[in-house]
Amino acid sequence: MLDTGVSAGLASYKIFRRSSNPVNSFVMNKTPSSEGMAVKEVQKETTKKSDLFIFDDTSYKEVMFDNLNKLRKNRQFCDVTLQVGASQDVREIYAHRAVLASASPYLFDIFAAETKGSSNQYKLSGTFDYDAFESLVNYAYTGRLEVPPKLVKATYVAASKLRMTSAAKQCGKYLLENMTPEKCISLRSLAGIASNPELLNKVDNFIRQNINEVIKSKDFLALLTVPVELLHNSHEEKNATNVKHLCGMVLDWVKGVIEDQTVRLEDLAQKVHMLYLNPDRTLHDCSDIENGDLQDSEVIQDYKKLSRKVSVPASGKPRTKPSSQTPAKPRQFLFTKSDSCSSLSSLSDEEESDFKVIVTAMNGENSMVGLVAAHGKLTVLSIVQRVHSPNHSPLSSRNASVEKISTYSVVPPMSSARCAVGTAELEGKLLVCGGYDRGECLKTVESYDFSTNKWTTMQPMKVPRGRFNAAVVNNKVYAVGGCDGQKDLGTAEYWDPETNSWKQLPGLPAVRSHAGVCSMDKKLFVVGGWNGQRGLKRCDIFDTENNSWSSMAPLSIGRYQAGVGAMNGYVYAVGGCDSWNCLNSVERYDPMADVWSTVAPLNTARRGCGVAVYEGKLYAVGGHDGIHSLCTVEIYNPETDSWSAGPSLTTCRANVGVSVVGNRLFAVGGFTGKTFLNTVEYLDKENNEWTSFVPKDQGSSNSAIKNGTSDCDSSSNDMNGTPATDKNGTLNCELSSNGVNGELHEEQAVH
Repeated sequence: MLDTGVSAGLASYKIFRRSSNPVNSFVMNKTPSSEGMAVKEVQKETTKKSDLFIFDDTSYKEVMFDNLNKLRKNRQFCDVTLQVGASQDVREIYAHRAVLASASPYLFDIFAAETKGSSNQYKLSGTFDYDAFESLVNYAYTGRLEVPPKLVKATYVAASKLRMTSAAKQCGKYLLENMTPEKCISLRSLAGIASNPELLNKVDNFIRQNINEVIKSKDFLALLTVPVELLHNSHEEKNATNVKHLCGMVLDWVKGVIEDQTVRLEDLAQKVHMLYLNPDRTLHDCSDIENGDLQDSEVIQDYKKLSRKVSVPASGKPRTKPSSQTPAKPRQFLFTKSDSCSSLSSLSDEEESDFKVIVTAMNGENSMVGLVAAHGKLTVLSIVQRVHSPNHSPLSSRNASVEKISTYSVVPPMSSARCAVGTAELEGKLLVCGGYDRGECLKTVESYDFSTNKWTTMQPMKVPRGRFNAAVVNNKVYAVGGCDGQKDLGTAEYWDPETNSWKQLPGLPAVRSHAGVCSMDKKLFVVGGWNGQRGLKRCDIFDTENNSWSSMAPLSIGRYQAGVGAMNGYVYAVGGCDSWNCLNSVERYDPMADVWSTVAPLNTARRGCGVAVYEGKLYAVGGHDGIHSLCTVEIYNPETDSWSAGPSLTTCRANVGVSVVGNRLFAVGGFTGKTFLNTVEYLDKENNEWTSFVPKDQGSSNSAIKNGTSDCDSSSNDMNGTPATDKNGTLNCELSSNGVNGELHEEQAVH
């Protein structure tokens, strides 16, 4: 009989007492204590109770499990029967449930869910290959996996579903080592591969590196293909198009059609889809253009006549995705020559693995193919680009005769990803202080100069400070409260550009993080915040002239992560969160009367939005609605006491910092819900859109190259903004045809 009552201190030893009785007619291997077995006295200890003789039988486990496996094969003492295989060929596997439950969490869950009196037979759902499953059962008993090469894929799929991690990992390793351009598509199509990001990325990289051979393989040619014809406004526009970004936009269209309407992916493969680029940088089917519209043409009329539009909504009305989670695309997105810009979030961290561009390749002067995952299914997008009639272009209403090619560079990323960050305008530059990045609060400070498109590192703050806000008084930047990563802060400091240093302020009347901060009449207003237990009603004023704090009227409700700004002699507290809920309420403080009053609420409840006064109105940028990070912007008009929708951000940002620098409203960092951001975008007043592109005539790229810096951001696979590097640590930057990284061309109208 086996005694397992070994104390924790002797966990490496076992005590065995053997019985020599045979088990029925089944011949067991010799027990570990039989003749010929090496028995080693390891330790002799004296305890208060008795002396124990202890030895470690190193082969016992192997022998015991080998015996168990023989019992299984002879169907002796088996207490579970698994029915495995296709519906036409279901076969049974007898086993001991304790062994299988120990080896497979998937089977453990099935056995654990058994109700009293239920059968010991289980018909496993899914299409397990019997031989692969049998190999894994043997592995569960012996620790040895023996699989013929042709069965490794099926074994990998089965091991993944059974959550037998080690077996799946080794099968995946074998498949990678033996991958070829002819085999990689079938490997990428394996069920369950999405649950193994490491294997998935390696297969995708192999496909990218060997795409010219891959597209000739039988497996690639057998993939479902969605044919698309895209109409461009001019030859210049077509030639300037980034094919990967174009493919991503087509995939966005496919995703929208599938999710918003009752259309299957297979339905989209039945016809050629003629698409045009809308002014909002989204693709639309040309069948949407009404007859007789200025955008109509003979080509589009022929398309309508010769094809039946597949994408018909079930209810006759499309169901659209909430705009709060739909980032906008800047005008320049389609034409950027660099694929390594983290600011281009449309191929970004928000990209779902179910909808992903894997690789693109040109297969003709005007045609390309894109290998994508659509609804998790490997699919080919076959895209042909053509120039539409310049007289009646559905692409835009611009006059093609006055268009010209302009050159842009991408705003480079910050040195660190940051959310809940302090931002301010100082001497015509954007100052970014501290913030929170993944697991730590930062004290680093950097400054962005739009005229050179460069970041400059500045003196760090005295302490790490995240979850705070900043404001400017008399050309000094004040950082108030926050969190140092361990505790909420009751300190404040200010940046003095004359001495190029940070200086300490008197302590706050109350410790707080996530307080709103703004300045007015040479005073700092600190509104609400979080004290570690609840949202605060408390508000305080710091007088920069007498260097002292005083209290002001409290808010009507406690709120933290509220956006705060000063406009027309009032202080506004926008949204935020009480101890439980995101708020859409807005309060306005009158310093003359020392009283808060309620004004029109936001259209969308939001916390962590950035608030700034721009063009005489109050902007609430991004934030979080309690479920999702937001891309939307709301604008408050004090004359009408109402909020209206503004242009959406190109990236959803919660806990975003905002500041007005010159005539531009900047949105800095934040959190997408998945990724901490190191990117910056600004509101282009002329075109009323957010963008991460700077006109090349700013001299940014030339300046950056001369100074050894780069305009490129992280690759689309590294969306936290860390610049992509090769195996030697060298920064990877794609060069456009004129040799300037990050440069793009845009066909832009002259207004």
